[in-house]
Amino acid sequence: MTGAGVYGQSVNRRLSIPLGKHATVFQAEVYAIIACAQENEAQEKPEKYVSICSDSQAALKAIQAASRCLTMSLPVMLWGYIGSLVMLA
Repeated sequence: MTGAGVYGQSVNRRLSIPLGKHATVFQAEVYAIIACAQENEAQEKPEKYVSICSDSQAALKAIQAASRCLTMSLPVMLWGYIGSLVMLA
């Protein structure tokens, strides 16, 4: 079973998100980064500065490329996630 995990130190929040049997490591890495941004945005008082640590250069580059490419055909929901990340940048 594949999953993603997020930890927020300042709010002492831990998330463990099951992604099923067929999710790849890459998908789990991207999902964790997006979940982190969404969790911050959903707080009553979002953190002004957020550090997201990942050892997946491929996931970070994919998110960076998607946030720059407005013509990319992505599901509307995914654009919302990318927007969450851009808000943190």
